[in-house]
Amino acid sequence: MNLYKNISMSDSKDTSIDLKSNEACFLQRLVELNLKDQRNSSLIVYPLYTIVTVIILARMAGCNNSRKQRLFWQKNKKQLQSLIYGLGDEVPSEQTIRRVVALVKADETVKFLSEYFVSYRENILKPLGSVPLAQREVVAADGQNIRATRSSKDGNDSRKNGGYDVVSLFSSTYGVTLCQRTVDKKNNEALAIMEMIKDLNLSNSILTWDAINTRAATLKAVTEADADFLVCLKSNQGYLYEEVCDSFTFADADRYLGEVLSSKRVSSDHGRIEEKKITILDAEHGLSKEMQRKWPYIKSLIRVNTTRTYKCSGVSNTDDVESRYFVSSIITDGLDENFADTIQDSILARWQIESRHWVIDVAFDQDRLPLRNQDYIRNSNVYTKMICNVLSYIRDNVPLYQTKPWSFDSLQMFASDVEYGFMFLKAFFTQDMSEIENDERFIGLFYKEPEPTGNDVPDNLEVNGFENTISDDTLLGSFARTRKKIKGKR
Repeated sequence: MNLYKNISMSDSKDTSIDLKSNEACFLQRLVELNLKDQRNSSLIVYPLYTIVTVIILARMAGCNNSRKQRLFWQKNKKQLQSLIYGLGDEVPSEQTIRRVVALVKADETVKFLSEYFVSYRENILKPLGSVPLAQREVVAADGQNIRATRSSKDGNDSRKNGGYDVVSLFSSTYGVTLCQRTVDKKNNEALAIMEMIKDLNLSNSILTWDAINTRAATLKAVTEADADFLVCLKSNQGYLYEEVCDSFTFADADRYLGEVLSSKRVSSDHGRIEEKKITILDAEHGLSKEMQRKWPYIKSLIRVNTTRTYKCSGVSNTDDVESRYFVSSIITDGLDENFADTIQDSILARWQIESRHWVIDVAFDQDRLPLRNQDYIRNSNVYTKMICNVLSYIRDNVPLYQTKPWSFDSLQMFASDVEYGFMFLKAFFTQDMSEIENDERFIGLFYKEPEPTGNDVPDNLEVNGFENTISDDTLLGSFARTRKKIKGKR
């Protein structure tokens, strides 16, 4: 996705600026085109696009609050001045940075995120049904509570005492946050999801979320957006849940009249072996006529049974089977031999949003930021999602470091150098990692062979013996000589 082409030279007030070659100017122009400055123009020292550009760079370097962002600005002032046009010697205060973030309308920052800080998404312009099921984008919706915004009463810091929830639409296929809304109550998540569905182009996507948001209105909103849903179902939808459970009971007893699709998969991780069996029924035969009228968009019923065997004991309790139920607008296809496996892949993909929320809490300190101003909370979280999208793309596409993915902390340390920050942004916007992969400073870290420490175990150990092989002054050598003396005394 080359967004550089979306901004022409005629858009810039300064015709001497080459936006295609200057990443800093490109970012500034993006901010200028999407965010409106609400401050008194007569009192402005730095334009909004200048301050926001520095904030984005600072957030990429791990500076998650206004104090750290000011220090980042102060430390890198000369380097920032050489790259960012309109930047003087004065560094704004913490209060100014915080006020600028809060004054921007949240709808504008969310639009900024949705249009420029998401990866290129295929298939969104194709007619519904023209994209194979296995190639469709999976979009997960979920809310995340910001713990620091809770108001503790009598020492009871529970979620019921308030705090803001950030509801996000996350593309599990591309690993980026597409959109978000901030709500003050968890029960308002469904309304936020419907608003985002209407604002985004989700054609040919498969949307999934928790059972609390499985409501007739949200399912209708998905189908009207030329997308499909694959959502969890629990007892909060009483009669529907009971009928779905009864349908699978009939299927287990061979009393179900329709076609049954199923598949199994086994995984081994975290000290246990898990067997997941998915069973899919047609809603036409699984639901009563009355229930089909109330829920006309449900076309298939899904159950996932999970059985666990713990490696330490080797015991598997077949009577203790975890059953989870789902409903979907996807019509069952008995001719597709991989249909059940693809549906199970889509269900498992939803959990990526939980992993993303963990990253935001841990790597970006979201739960530790004492935020109270709602406007600031909304905009600050949008910036977090922007940077998380960028660093996630770099992390997923950069060569491995000693067979392991780079940590977010390591990438933030690199981004503390302003040039690397802009390099990361350019790679993300252009979807081109060649500049980073060819950077001499990176090449040494990617491919450099580990240097001998002097403590390495020699190759001729078995021939000569441990003590006779090592004779240097290293710690290992000293240990070997001491061990030799002890054996001699024996």
